[in-house]
Amino acid sequence: MKKLLVTFTSGLAFLFAPAEAQACGPEYYEPVFVTNSHPDWPLSTFAAGRLGVVRESLRTAYLVFAYRTMMGIPTTPEEQGPLVTRWASMHHALPAHTLEPELQRWQAARKQVAPQLPEALPEIARQVNHAQSPRIQADALLRAADTATALARTWKKHPALVEEWVRNQDTVFGPCAILPEPDARLDEGVSAQHQARRRDERAYQEAASRFYCDDPAGALAAFQRIAESKDSPYRALAAYLVARTHVRQALMEKEAGDLFDAKNDAVFLSRLAEADRVLDGVLASPELRGVHGPARGLRSLVRYRLQRGAWYCELLSHVLEPGTGSALAAELGDLDLLSQMENACQGPLPAPAEALQAWLHAMRHTRYSAKPEAARRAQYDTALARWKKTAQVPWLVTALLKATPDAPGLPELLAASAKVAPASPAGVTLAYHAARLLHARGEVEAARARLDSVPAELTRDLSSTDNLLREERLAVARTLDDALRNAVSTVASYDYSGSFADPYTTAPADRPRLFNPRAVAVLEPRLTAKRMGELAAGDTLPPPLRRQLMWTAFARATVAGDDATIQAVAKRLAETEPKAKAELLALAGKPTPQERQFEAQLLLMGLPAVSARLHSGEDRLANTHPNLSLTMDVSYQRNGWCGPQPDASVPSVHFEDTPDAPDAAREWKALQDAGDSVPYFARIAMAWAQAHPDDPRSPIALYRAVRASKRGCGQATREARDAFRYLHKHYGKTRWAKRTPYVY
Repeated sequence: MKKLLVTFTSGLAFLFAPAEAQACGPEYYEPVFVTNSHPDWPLSTFAAGRLGVVRESLRTAYLVFAYRTMMGIPTTPEEQGPLVTRWASMHHALPAHTLEPELQRWQAARKQVAPQLPEALPEIARQVNHAQSPRIQADALLRAADTATALARTWKKHPALVEEWVRNQDTVFGPCAILPEPDARLDEGVSAQHQARRRDERAYQEAASRFYCDDPAGALAAFQRIAESKDSPYRALAAYLVARTHVRQALMEKEAGDLFDAKNDAVFLSRLAEADRVLDGVLASPELRGVHGPARGLRSLVRYRLQRGAWYCELLSHVLEPGTGSALAAELGDLDLLSQMENACQGPLPAPAEALQAWLHAMRHTRYSAKPEAARRAQYDTALARWKKTAQVPWLVTALLKATPDAPGLPELLAASAKVAPASPAGVTLAYHAARLLHARGEVEAARARLDSVPAELTRDLSSTDNLLREERLAVARTLDDALRNAVSTVASYDYSGSFADPYTTAPADRPRLFNPRAVAVLEPRLTAKRMGELAAGDTLPPPLRRQLMWTAFARATVAGDDATIQAVAKRLAETEPKAKAELLALAGKPTPQERQFEAQLLLMGLPAVSARLHSGEDRLANTHPNLSLTMDVSYQRNGWCGPQPDASVPSVHFEDTPDAPDAAREWKALQDAGDSVPYFARIAMAWAQAHPDDPRSPIALYRAVRASKRGCGQATREARDAFRYLHKHYGKTRWAKRTPYVY
């Protein structure tokens, strides 16, 4: 017995080693496999027309963009950039220094054309009421960089003019100051054309300086003069900036409060109305088409505050127009905001706008409807009728999305969807919903064929879409191996406190890959501990999941009493878990199956990070960090495991049982019988202590069983209290009893 004690305690360093620091607060986030309100990150993929699986839960801005894309309305690169920026701002996902690239471009151009001048940093923001208020926008920095480069070419023989322009621009971008008087000597030997350009540049810089220095009256007068000058290269821009100055003045003068609700602020509304009048003139002039994009965007901001209801109805037409540049982002963004306030347009709409509004209503989620099933049937009927009348793809998408397996007209919809190429904007959405419905109708082979029609490269970088397709492939898998190939999903985003999704900027290829919930439900009852160990030893799973699965195999084999697997997996774990190596090898060397099983059970009692069950999401063991402590019980995380309910139904599958199915069934039954880890450990510890009262491991087992009840599943149970009393009654003088003054 003494030798046994020495051998056992020599390996306790692993179980009681100092653990890494752990936060005591709850984890406020959890991985999301399919995003709800937004497409997959990065949003640039969606803006480029790769829609993935279009979901009814998407925000209006994304649904409308999907509609116009499926309708064949192109989106140019000039439109895509502002779209991504606006969408990112909707999710608070803009980078902290959004002007850094533009600022670097201006500084590079400045240094190239006037290297002799000392460095001068623009005043990008200004301190207002103890907060940073934006002062210079990105477009101003880019325009200045382009102008500097162009003037350096135009005035190649007159470098003094270039230097003067750069100095003036430094004044414009710097703290408010008056531009120095122009040096008349610089006109000597300069052509009349270059002199005129010099005057035009200075006039624009003076107007811009007044704009940035909060002199709206002076800026308005200066921009108006430029707008009325037929020869100024800034005529069009100045006409737009007259309206922008009105808006800036209105916002600056607005008292603290809701800028979106100013019904009783006459001055604020009058300035916006004047800006609206100016913008109408700009947009009515073909000669000013160069600024129509930003002018439309500014008009949307103004109309949003002046006439919400009417503007919502107008936007339904505007967002379907092609080639509107940066205006598309502003108009889609404002339509998204207004859609949360306006239910429907009361007056007649142009046919395209009416169709878009009807489509949005048909796509609306019915979760909060008084009668969701009836509402969904009505949406399906509308979509089916519209599709039969127009043959338009968006209505085909909606009809399939809202259909039930027994819906009238469904075979015709399925046949039509099969003719749409997977690479088209709606192709993946149609293939997914067609496969889902075919499966529900019992047409499993047809469902597999539809899923197989989607090439992997179409979805590899669209995490939500790829995960949806994997779940459907798992549901119709032909074999257990097919199911295993689709058991792992890529994290698409993160939920914080269940309120909003984290902007996930990591490339899809570098994101965590975890067991998805459906796969766990399907596979857990059908995988033996032996099979889990074999999978964990292979290379088909990412390393974090291999570690999780290997420990699960060990725990499952221990609960089920699979002696051969206990030994085999213990030896494999000894190769990858250096802190546990001594205990694992000692366990495998015990002389009898009973001894080996108890040693394994005793080891598990001290490892709250280990579970005998598969877990989806970011489990504690889905981690390869070398400092991960297996011995620490952690608040707000899984400790041990909760047993499956004895009457829990096992999801049906479409593949035949594997040869080891009886073994899997027996192990699953053993896991159900074992129940939650805390009472399971307590029963094991009590039975061993009663049968082996002099074994030095008995008080250790009781101690660990009580300790496990602190945060484990099944705490405060009768079994834990019995173990506590037995420990203190029979081993009260041992250090194990002294280390356990409470039961939890």
